Amino acid sequence: MILDSPSKLVDGVCKKTLNYADCVSAIGSASASDLKTLARVSLERAVSNTTNSKDYIDKLAKDKSRAPALIRALKECVSDYESSAASFKSAKMELDEDISSANYDAKVAGDGADSCDTSLKATKKDVPSVKARNYFVKLYSNIGFVITEQLGG
Repeated sequence: MILDSPSKLVDGVCKKTLNYADCVSAIGSASASDLKTLARVSLERAVSNTTNSKDYIDKLAKDKSRAPALIRALKECVSDYESSAASFKSAKMELDEDISSANYDAKVAGDGADSCDTSLKATKKDVPSVKARNYFVKLYSNIGFVITEQLGG
């Protein structure tokens, strides 16, 4: 499958992120002519992705056939994802008011995924679908951080 080349704006941002190809996949279709618009679109996608992932993990946590330790860890992940979504929302709101705060909130949004990873590792149970979602929260956090840093954060 051949993807359209990303815009110069997206290309410039994605070259500075954790994974160029995944960044382009995440934000490459964004129609943005400036960094602030790209930041807004990226953070909106981050909120949506994180909220959808939280809902998915919440369903897993309600599956009583899972080990009690794993259910506890998944419930912790739900809480972690709520915090991440709130940080992404804050970052988006702060774009026009305080770019340093937006930069900070975009960065710490990834902490929820790190915390979720730690909770899951403690159970010694592998949940690849949650691990993948954690990766994308961290990726969106990194994208938001890179963009807001370029904006002066």
